[in-house]
Amino acid sequence: MVEFLFIRHGEPDYTEIDKRKYKGFGNDLAPLTKEGIRQVEKLTKDNNLKDADIIITSPYTRTMQTASILSKELNINMSVELDLMEWIPDLSYSYDDYSKVVKWRKQYDINNGKHINASYNWEEKESIQKRVKNVLKKYSNYSKVIVVTHGMVINALTNTQKPEYAKIVKYSYNP
Repeated sequence: MVEFLFIRHGEPDYTEIDKRKYKGFGNDLAPLTKEGIRQVEKLTKDNNLKDADIIITSPYTRTMQTASILSKELNINMSVELDLMEWIPDLSYSYDDYSKVVKWRKQYDINNGKHINASYNWEEKESIQKRVKNVLKKYSNYSKVIVVTHGMVINALTNTQKPEYAKIVKYSYNP
């Protein structure tokens, strides 16, 4: 059985994103804050990460920066996996107002990630689980895999409520 070590990225910095008024997926370009970098550097000392075979990461800036720090400090190769991306708040990819995302996230939480009426257009929890498990299957020949991803992804698979930045959540999965 593979041991997956889910890690939420370090603290992100949305300052430049906000200045430039990026909308929608523009938020995914946010890098880590200085504190976020320190969080990840501290994490590299955690003994649980020793002997990991590979790091797989979401393609977002904050996760790739987190994974690259881990990769460098732990001397472990990393691979980018599109389906480790964050929850999709709008499956039409057309939202332009972050307040809508906040509203949709509340609906997601209240309904435990399930649509109860047709007006919702966000990704369901089951969809997150399916896409992430398909990624994990590709790494089933490893013993220990570091997975750098997002809070909602970690929550969907492990039921960990509000995972902290740059912290490990263990997950065993036997495909």
